[in-house]
Amino acid sequence: MRRIALTLLFVALAATGLTAQESARARAQRTLPPDVFAGVAALANEMADFGIPDGPLFNKALEGTAKRVPAERLLPAIRAYADRLGQARTAFGPAASVPLLVAGADAIQRGVPRDALRSLRSDRPRSPIAVLVLAELLESGVPTDRALAVLRQAMAQRTQDARMLDIPVRVRRLIRDGVPPHEAIDRVRRAMRRNRGGNVGPALPPGTGALSDARLRDRRRSGGQL
Repeated sequence: MRRIALTLLFVALAATGLTAQESARARAQRTLPPDVFAGVAALANEMADFGIPDGPLFNKALEGTAKRVPAERLLPAIRAYADRLGQARTAFGPAASVPLLVAGADAIQRGVPRDALRSLRSDRPRSPIAVLVLAELLESGVPTDRALAVLRQAMAQRTQDARMLDIPVRVRRLIRDGVPPHEAIDRVRRAMRRNRGGNVGPALPPGTGALSDARLRDRRRSGGQL
């Protein structure tokens, strides 16, 4: 399973634009075995015809190399990743930003239906963070319709990204206390309605933010899928 912290890093890299994508290709050319780089470059050229940016593909190849993934597994994994980027492109449309595509590919890998991605509110630029939060909520057992409802409300209230990341943290905390997922998300949504400024409740104590919670979960798991 992809880790949300890693995905946020990929989103940040993607957000830097074309220069970062070019540097990813250059880093890959210096780092990857020549046959692996040639395979990734050929795939990147092929996927460019479908509007898929090459930066995430080269970053994924670099990630796999750092994890010592064998070449015979690395190229199929990157091709599968390119396919998920393509599905995200279809869901979000041709104007989707690279960070949004990266977040969408992660969400699809984690089981988020493409229809759910398409249905996210689009009256402002779609938020990559909202897509990651959607994946977190569905993994926690929250029904898709309720997860989408709370995200639409958050976007309508112009909730800041940091506060949006609090949503799955609070849901998981309630679930750990024995609250069913559907009731947990409803409680969080009611708290958001009471706090129209965009907060979902009082500030989290230090060390319990969304990324800290994710890192704690990661330490309990072994490894991670490429």
